[in-house]
Amino acid sequence: MPKDCYEIILNHNCDLACGFCSQSDFDPAAKCSLRNAVHHICAAKKQGYKRIGFSGGEALLHEDLTFLTAAARRAGFKVIRLQTNGMKLSNPALCLSLAEAGLTVCKFTFLGNTSRVHDRLTGASGSFRKSLAGLDHMLALKLTVGVNLLITRHNYDGLKPALKFFMDRGVSEFVLIYPIYVGRMRENFKTLGISMPEASAGISKALDFTDSAGLGAGVKALNMPPCLLPGHERKAVDLYKFNTVVAPPGRPILDLDKNVSEAKERGPVCARCFFRRKCGGVNFNYLALFGWKGFKPAAGPAKRKKLRPAPGYLSGMEKCFVEVLKKEDGIPTSKVLELARSLPLCHDCDDGAGVLTTGEVLINKGLIKRDFKKGKYLWRLA
Repeated sequence: MPKDCYEIILNHNCDLACGFCSQSDFDPAAKCSLRNAVHHICAAKKQGYKRIGFSGGEALLHEDLTFLTAAARRAGFKVIRLQTNGMKLSNPALCLSLAEAGLTVCKFTFLGNTSRVHDRLTGASGSFRKSLAGLDHMLALKLTVGVNLLITRHNYDGLKPALKFFMDRGVSEFVLIYPIYVGRMRENFKTLGISMPEASAGISKALDFTDSAGLGAGVKALNMPPCLLPGHERKAVDLYKFNTVVAPPGRPILDLDKNVSEAKERGPVCARCFFRRKCGGVNFNYLALFGWKGFKPAAGPAKRKKLRPAPGYLSGMEKCFVEVLKKEDGIPTSKVLELARSLPLCHDCDDGAGVLTTGEVLINKGLIKRDFKKGKYLWRLA
């Protein structure tokens, strides 16, 4: 199996009381010790994993997080990711210490772009303000910053304005997460739940918008089958392998692909669907509550819509390219690659082809220029 990410769940305690929490059934006292966490980091490197991730609960409540980030960097990991609600990152000193320790990716969870909805669902007044401050701090440090938008009945029809809100702040990577109905989300499904077919229109509109802004490759939909994402079937994360293991405290290591697959069921509608060979169906916890109502088999990938452009946004690779040229202008492709490796903004520029493709996009946007001298392309700001 290709080995992509080794995810260490550091703890199950949290500083929020989210009504949608999927881990509420776990022991909040469960915690990964410093010794075990370091063991996981070393094992991940030895086994050939490319990325290391820290999550919870709320991983920022683990007192050794900064040390473990530095340990992962010393072990040789170039991509070190934190999944967080972001509350504690309202402290800029903590953000700086994590960045200096080697953190490269910070993923925040939001419930929309207003404190009214976010604070209500997290159960903590002021949580939106604090998390948003943390997001701004990490963006200022030029880390790769992503936002996970969890979908509920209270925000499913407002995904497009929520995306625009965060895009205007500089975020270019998003995951639209349809919830798994376990823990508190199952308990509260009558007030928070929305069926997949009902949510699909709002998700599709949101994906239309990010495509028109040129961010399509950085936006995905999790836990949604491709038959409900017409025109955006490739955005269904579950069609692809995660190639990830998850190490929770006090429990055996999980193969994420196996865990997700075993929780899915196919129905009669799946037998006639174009995606039946790749799609594993729908999570059985969802089916126990909503059933198969509203599902229709897909005859094939839907024709893509012609979208009105939404200019002014840059992908992670594009932002990285511009930042490189701010450091040194009029440089060849090889130098762009060299300087890009020192920036945590993106991790996709592995060869000259990526530079050429991204450069062409930025030329069309009028942000950079390209010269050809002595058999080499030289890149400079416009």
